[in-house]
Amino acid sequence: MATGRIKYYNFDKGFGFIAQDSSDADVFLHSSAIKQPEYEELRVGQRVKYSVIEGEKGLVAQNVEVLLTPTERRWLRQGKAIIPRGYAGFPGQNQGQFMNDEAAPAPGHKVAPKHDRSHPDNSLIPSDSTSKPHNQSTPTKDPNDAEASTQTGNEQSSKQLSFGDLYILKQINFETSMFFALYDTVQLPATVLEMTLSNLTLNSNGREQHIPKTDVKYCYKDVDAERVQAAVEIDEDVKAQQLKQIPADVQACEIDTEAVRHARKNGASIQITLREGEIFRGTVDWVSPYEIKLILENGSKVVIFRHAVYNLSVD
Repeated sequence: MATGRIKYYNFDKGFGFIAQDSSDADVFLHSSAIKQPEYEELRVGQRVKYSVIEGEKGLVAQNVEVLLTPTERRWLRQGKAIIPRGYAGFPGQNQGQFMNDEAAPAPGHKVAPKHDRSHPDNSLIPSDSTSKPHNQSTPTKDPNDAEASTQTGNEQSSKQLSFGDLYILKQINFETSMFFALYDTVQLPATVLEMTLSNLTLNSNGREQHIPKTDVKYCYKDVDAERVQAAVEIDEDVKAQQLKQIPADVQACEIDTEAVRHARKNGASIQITLREGEIFRGTVDWVSPYEIKLILENGSKVVIFRHAVYNLSVD
């Protein structure tokens, strides 16, 4: 069977087109050809396999099967939707393309389980939300920055995700081996199973753990582990204060988001010191309302959670 990805799909009208892996010719897709009725909604980028016949107006897909990962199949068995219903798109999405491959979810894999509306904690973080998890104030949106969301007419969707969300979702997609730096110098090796507003569900050595995001100082991919760990320096004065997770009633470190944006645009280096004294230096890859991704001086990459920042300075 041929394989490809969904190039366009209109759920209301029940048809779309598949971009083939082996050909530039698009294939017409009708909802009646999808073999998995339990898969409620297709989205641009979803991987599929199918057979092809020649129709009156061109190629037509038959026996279309959505390519699901083991985690997606588990979600379906639990009655969860793989893609949030009513979701309006990703930041930077245009005609099925993403402006940043690192932040965009990979085609053909899971995004997130359908949340239980009776439990707000299970919803994804909207980039334009007025809520302030992680003790962060909501920064002013800049359309040139990672956290800026797309506009639908004159109305902004409340279901659009920040680049920090998209980064985590991509790691779910690829089942990426990662490390999560927790307080008390814990470096937890894990893959991400699910993400909610305030928690991460991790698989660490076969054990499922629910970790509050406020417990995470920073994270990085396993492939970068040696270089990230080698790049970390320690501010002994900060470490001596023995600071832990910031309490909900305490103001987090005031971060000059505009200065971070300016540094990103100009390729300037910044230095971030965390509450347990770790020091990172590098250039900004992207900044979201809740995280900053740095490319360190040795080329490795680390995502720092803003609630864990003690001090930030721009060179």
